[in-house]
Formats: sequence, C-alpha cells, structure tokens
Amino acid sequence: MLVKKKFWQNVGLAWLIALIIVIGVFGYWRVSPFGNHNLLISDMGTQYIPLLTALQHALKYQVFHLYSFSQSLGSVVVPTVAYYLLSPFNLIVIFFSAAQVPVAASIIVMAKIATIAATMTWYLQRHFRTTQRLTVVFALAFSFCGFVALNYFDFMWLDSLIILPLVAAGIDRLVIDHRPGMFFGWLLASIVTNYYLGYMTCLFAVGYFSYVLFNWTYEHHAMASEWRGRLGQFALTSVLSGLSAAVVLLPTALGMLQTAKTTSNALNLRFLPEFGLEFFAQFGVGATNYTQRLGHAPTVFVSSAIVLLTLSYFVHPHFSRRQKWSAGIFLGFLFLAMWIRTFNTIWHMLQAPAGFPFRNVFFLSFVMVVLAFAVWQAEPRRINRYWQWGLPTIQVVSMVVGVQFIPFMVRLMKGRSVKLEKYYASIGQAHWPSIGIAAIYMVLTGAVIFGTQRYWRKWLVGLLVLTEVGGNFILAMRSTPFGNQTAYATAYRQENQQMAQVNDPDGQLYRVQNDNTLINRAYAEHYNNYNDSLLFNFHGVTAYNSTLNEQTRTTLQKLGLYSDNVRRIGALGLTPLSELLLGVKDSVHLTSSGAITTPAKSYNGMGFAVASALSQVQLGTNALRNQESIMQALRPQAQPYFAQTKLLKDTVKRVNSVHGVPTTYAYHHIMTLRATATGPAYLWSVGGGTKYTTMVVNGTKIKPSMNANGRATLINLGDFKKGQTITCHFAATYPVALYKTQVMVLRQAAFNQLLADLRQQKLTIHTVPSHFQTKLTGQVKGSQQKSELFLSIPYDTGWQATVNGKRVQPHRLLNGLMGLPIQAGNNQVTLTYRVPGGRLGLGVSAMSLIGFGLVDGMRTRQHSRQKKHAKKS
Repeated sequence: MLVKKKFWQNVGLAWLIALIIVIGVFGYWRVSPFGNHNLLISDMGTQYIPLLTALQHALKYQVFHLYSFSQSLGSVVVPTVAYYLLSPFNLIVIFFSAAQVPVAASIIVMAKIATIAATMTWYLQRHFRTTQRLTVVFALAFSFCGFVALNYFDFMWLDSLIILPLVAAGIDRLVIDHRPGMFFGWLLASIVTNYYLGYMTCLFAVGYFSYVLFNWTYEHHAMASEWRGRLGQFALTSVLSGLSAAVVLLPTALGMLQTAKTTSNALNLRFLPEFGLEFFAQFGVGATNYTQRLGHAPTVFVSSAIVLLTLSYFVHPHFSRRQKWSAGIFLGFLFLAMWIRTFNTIWHMLQAPAGFPFRNVFFLSFVMVVLAFAVWQAEPRRINRYWQWGLPTIQVVSMVVGVQFIPFMVRLMKGRSVKLEKYYASIGQAHWPSIGIAAIYMVLTGAVIFGTQRYWRKWLVGLLVLTEVGGNFILAMRSTPFGNQTAYATAYRQENQQMAQVNDPDGQLYRVQNDNTLINRAYAEHYNNYNDSLLFNFHGVTAYNSTLNEQTRTTLQKLGLYSDNVRRIGALGLTPLSELLLGVKDSVHLTSSGAITTPAKSYNGMGFAVASALSQVQLGTNALRNQESIMQALRPQAQPYFAQTKLLKDTVKRVNSVHGVPTTYAYHHIMTLRATATGPAYLWSVGGGTKYTTMVVNGTKIKPSMNANGRATLINLGDFKKGQTITCHFAATYPVALYKTQVMVLRQAAFNQLLADLRQQKLTIHTVPSHFQTKLTGQVKGSQQKSELFLSIPYDTGWQATVNGKRVQPHRLLNGLMGLPIQAGNNQVTLTYRVPGGRLGLGVSAMSLIGFGLVDGMRTRQHSRQKKHAKKS
C-alpha cells in the first residue's frame, strides 16, 4: 500500500514541479497570465489562436458543423480538427472569453508540459519497477527536452509526448505479460489526438517493440513459439488500433488528398545527410532559440546528466554486450531517421517539413532518458576511471567542434552551394555564453555523478537537471517577439463588435472581405489577417493552414488572388468579376471609431443561372485571360471586356543597391500608358518579378494589403477614363516591361450589362439552422439558354444536391467551384453536406473495436483456462 502511495505521489510531484518550472520560465518572460506578453508568435499567432477561438465559439454555442465557410471559400473541417484540435486539453478554452484565448493557450501549454512529466514518471516507475524519487528528475529532463523548449508553441504536438510513455508501457506489458490492451488503447489515443505525430509513434513502436522483445527473449530464454506469438499479437494489435481510428483517419485522409501535400518531390527521398557536426552542439544548454525555429539541427538536448549516463551505458560492466548492441542499434535507428533524408522524409509522412525540422527528435530523447535511468540504477561509478574523466571531456569537445562547424561550413559553401550556405547561415552563429554555460554544466554534472556519494549525488543531480532544463527553456525563448495581451483583448473586442455588424444574419450566406485588421497592433511580428474569419465568425475568402484545399487555392490564384505558398490564400487581387463569382457582398475597413463598409457593386448572391458554355472554360496561368474567358462564357460579345492599354514609353534606370543594401529589384521603371477604355485598370506581372510596394501611379502610392512582391497577382491601379494617361513607377527584376507586364482596363459599361443580365436569374439561398448538419436551401429561375446553376461554393464530393426534390449530381466549374443542372422555370435547390468517408470510417472503427474486444476476450479466457489447468496439475 505504501509503495502504491509513493508511486502516485511521484507522479503528482513530477506534474507539480514541471508546472512550477514552466510557471517560472513564463514568469521570467512575463508571458500571460504572469505578465502582459502572450504567445501571438509564429504559427500560434496566425493559425492556432484563430482555431482555438473558433473552437471556443463552437463549444459556447454548441454549433459543430463538419463543413465551414470560414476556411477560405469553405471546406470540410475534419482534417483541420484532426490535426489541430482533438486534444482534450483544448477544452480549457471554454473557461475563457474569445478575447482571452491567448491566455488559455498559455495555460494549455503549461498543463501539457506538466502532464508529460507525470506520464514519463509513471512509465519509468513501471518499466524499472521502482518508486525512487529520482524518476521525477529523469521525467523532467524529458518533459523539458529540446523539442519541447523550441516547439512548445506548436502545442498540438505536445500530446504525443504525453502519450508516448504510455504507449511504451503498453508494449512492455504486451511483451512481458502477453496483455495488449494498454498498447491498443494508448496507440489509438496517440493517433486520434494528432494523426501526424501518431504516425511517427507507430514507427517508433515498431523499433521499441523489437528492442524490448529482443532483450526479453534473451533474458527469459524464450522459445520460438513464445516470441512469435508476441510478434503476431503486436502486429494484430497495431493494425486493429490503427483501424479503430478510421472514423478520424479516413475522412482526414480523403480531405488531405485535396491539399497540396499529395505532391511529392523526388529530391526529398535522396540518400543524403541532413546535417553535419553541428548536431553535437545541440546537446548543450541554449543551443537553439526562437529565431532558429525554421532551420536547425535536431534539438537533442535532454540535460548533461542524461547525456553522460547514456554514454556510460555503453561502457558499463553491468550491461551485457547483447544489451549494448541492441540499445546502440535502437538509437542508431532513431538517429538515421533524422540524419538520412530518405528516412527523415518517410518519418514525416513523405513530406519534407516546411520549417520546424526533425519533428521526430523527441523519440531519441525518450530512449536516452530510459538508458540513462538504467545506468543510474546500475551505479554509474562502476565504469572505469578513465571513462569517468573521458566522457565529460569528449562531450565538451564535441559541443565546441559542433559550434565551430557552423561558421566553417558557411565559409566552405560560399560560392559553391547557395542552398547549403543559406542553411548554415540560418542556423545562426554560436552563442558563446551558452556554450560556456553548457560546458560548465557538463563538467559539474560529471563531477557529481562520478565523484560523489549516492545520497548527495541524487540531490545534486536533481538540482543540476532542474536548473539546466529551466535555463535551457529560458534561453530557447530569448529573442521571441511576444504579443501584447492587453492590446489584443482591447482590439479583439472592437473588431469583433464591428465585424458582427456585417456578419450573415438570419441564415443568409454571403462573403465579407476585411481589408485590414485591428488586432495587428498586438503582434510584434507582421500579421496578415488570413484567418480573421475564424477569429470573428464571418465568411471570408482568405485562409492559412496546412489543410487548405488545393483546388480552391489554385482556383483563386488563377483568378488573380495572391497566394504566397500552398498553405496560404489572400484576398489581394479581387476584381469586380471575382467578387461576383465568390459572392463577396461587402468590403470592410476597420478603424478605432468604427467600421467603414463598402458594398460590392458586383454582388449577386452565392450563385446564378448560367449557360453551359461556362463548363467549357479552362483556367490557365494568366488571370486576365481567365477572367476574359469567363465573362465571354457568361455573356458573349464581339468586343473584349478587357481593353489592352497602349504603352507609350518605358524609361528604365538600373539601381544595384538601395541605401547601401544590394537589391534583386535592380530595374526601376517609369512606364507611361494610355487607357483605351473607361474603368478600373489592372496590372498582371507575368511570372512575378515586380516589387509592388514601390509602385506609384499618377503620383499616388499603391498600397497592397499584403506584401506580394515577386508574385503574380492582380494589382488594381485605379479607375481611369478612355484616353487618360497612366504613369506607373515601380522596381522589378526585369529590364523590359513590355514582355513581363500586362495592364488592361475593364470596360465598366460592358461589365455592368453582364451583371444586369445575371441578376435576372440569381440564386436566393439560406442556411438551415442546425447544431450539426450543414444544409442550404434556395431558389433560382432557369431557362433553356441557362440550364446550369453556378454556385460560389467549392466543389466537394461531400455535397449532395436535389433540384425540385430530385437528386442531381454536382459537377466542377472553373477549376474548383460547383455547378448543378437546373430546369427551365423555378428551381428549389437543396444542398446537404456529408463528410466523405465518415460513415465508412465509423463502420471500420466499430468493427475494429469489436474485433479487438473479441480477440482479447478469447486470449483472456484461454489464459484463464491455462491457469486453472496448471493449478489442477
């Protein structure tokens, strides 16, 4: 009873000490709720806070739609929820207002880190059959490892570190006791809470099971039938556990197939090293900080004590050669998973990480902690004296060599490999105070482990580890551009109130474009309002997340909207036609005193009847040509809708540097044009290469809402009359503007006629109130000439449609939008969304759970019969 009580005391103590450490670190940097700083940084500020805010709104109002019109034009939310939001810790947001969600995010991070320490303590005690207090210290080393210290704000990954020790304990139980239930349940939990790192956990489980089974077979002199039986049980349990997550995985997989992640690069599978000797510098305290988060060597920091004890494992007389070889192979397996690009890509679901590399490094940290504790129990002072001096010396020298390796490679690669030069430059120069601190910790830790008695040793090691992991966390957070919580809360309330005035009331469905944001004053880094629609619960056009539908993104890009990469789509580049096609009703400019709302003159609802010619339009790479083709399909006319301006003169001056800094935009143009029609003029830069932030038109500076320099996007130059001169100043990478730019004027009168024609047969549509189901109903008038309904909704196989009560098949229009066949006369249209793969995934999960229950039940009954038979014998 006393042993059990101490067991759970250690678990609780680990949770409490970890919480105190992270509170101390956050308090040091004055992070909310211990100061006015908040985590409006990196992806936390641009993705996770908006998603948590949307979750807070869903929980507050019990609205759980599986399709959202607040993610760009609309998309299924299952992949987004599965990747970002399935952690039970996220329920903490229900106790906070929307303006205080960044504070909730800080508390979620703190709670997760503390829970990592608790589950690791639980595992170490179970695995080593001990209740000594020092399991808490070793668990803290894992909960504050380098991966956590650098990636804590990517909080959806932390659940995998919480569950990893429980998965490992489940494998122990399967091998030793032949009981797979724990492994089945926690592997399932790992996959469900975050399928991305859950996939990595599955790969780790294979290695860990092989390691444990190999040593168990040797220690117990197991017969072939015994280890084969456990191997089969592991394989069956793993498969059934994975299939039990199908209710999440299948819809997520089908959704992710609609993203750009399906595209692979053969270069990512080349058999090449991913890093060099800089790897060794990462064992020291303060080796990496926030500025290096997108590019760095594996963050293998787990404290000096863990490193020295892990090295001691391979020279310790207590462990057999077989044990050392198996441990070395297991560590090598995890090291190669990062070092060789082929394996690293496989571990990252066949995709090279876009920043935050080596996301599988914490598995190596976990095994190091396990081996280190094994040495601690076996008495580390039993290793030879020369190793007691040699191991700390080797480690200090290797860290210094690793640090020196970075500037050496920058010099070596200069002029030889631009890519490698940029990589090593991005890692950053050595932070020599940190290296000095790391060396001191290594020497002191070595002296304590190998030079003190066991009573003093455990207290001193505990003190060293706690201060080292806490110090590393503090150093990792240095240079972090924290947000301002007071400014955020004030601005959020203002912006939320203003955006509520243009939100879609009474089930109306339309889109709103806010061309600025108030909350950017709370960010130290530049903030683009991609996900404001999630923050303020309206329907927009923009989006930024890893689950962005690629068809939607490319459709918008082909219409001229700005896309920085496959995870982002902005509203820069909207024209009267794209506003018409996308159902944009209002444009909103936010101010401290109130919103300035400008109705979109081309708004025509969320759909309208069109001729079948629209289905023949294929979108190419030139946005102006695409828009011309669309308008001709909607209302054919002999005269083009876009009129080409006449180039009068292009004066070019070469400027190699600006304010002493070399520039890639070396050609400064003064382009003089004449408008050949009346209406708005748009510039399309073929292949990019234009610096839009330098653009001045007739003395007025053009101010794009997003920095699209170097990208192809439509830039509105203003409204002009026929015959008016347009003088345009800008910098570019090209010397001749004639071949790289296209400036055209939309004939306003012709477009107005097109608009009047479409408004005669527009769709009137509403959403049906529901807490769960996404359903739309509307009416539209068709004719013999216009027998199709164009919808401002992305095409998705999950949509089921009826027209006048009869089932019809939705089809794709304009690359990624949706069309329906309609009849002449009135048409009652109903659209209902069902998640693709949802029902099948639910069925597979149910059958897998039942299947495991039956298999495990049979195993339990067989085991009981064997025990009874043994007693009788």
